[in-house]
Amino acid sequence: MDWDTIRESIQVAVLATFDELIVSVGDERLYVICLQTADDGISIGAGANTEEGYSAKCASEAELEDMTPEYRSYLRWAPAEWRFEVIGDAHFSGVNRDLSVLLTDPDSNFTAHFARLIQIMTDGLAYLREARAEMLNNVALFVTISDSEIAEDVEQQSAGQLNPPSILNELLTRYA
Repeated sequence: MDWDTIRESIQVAVLATFDELIVSVGDERLYVICLQTADDGISIGAGANTEEGYSAKCASEAELEDMTPEYRSYLRWAPAEWRFEVIGDAHFSGVNRDLSVLLTDPDSNFTAHFARLIQIMTDGLAYLREARAEMLNNVALFVTISDSEIAEDVEQQSAGQLNPPSILNELLTRYA
């Protein structure tokens, strides 16, 4: 398995996932989509949220937590808190099978492979932005790594490549 094949498979999976997501979202206003992996890089998945999903989450959390601006920002931008936390798994199954083989090969350079994975995930979202441009005018896109020390750096870097200035500013200042 080579990286070009994985890149193409991710592009196909991202488009199929998005097309299913739009049906699930219905009349709600989509504001964010991400691709995410873990520190081992052996699988990727997608997540998304809507303004209505965010509002509902804030309302339910307000019953239990002090709703500080920082906590609101966390709820808005953390994929684990989104209405569509995990989507499109069936579309990513082939990619994940290939990644598992590639990234667990004892002869491979994991650091180089992982960096390449992050870039092709970013490329997959760039492909989505181009293919579904009209539907993504106000939607933030980024790549993340769940429960990782480098997640925010990866998010910032990928967001800078994927979003117009109007969206990018909100992402870059989300935790400021």
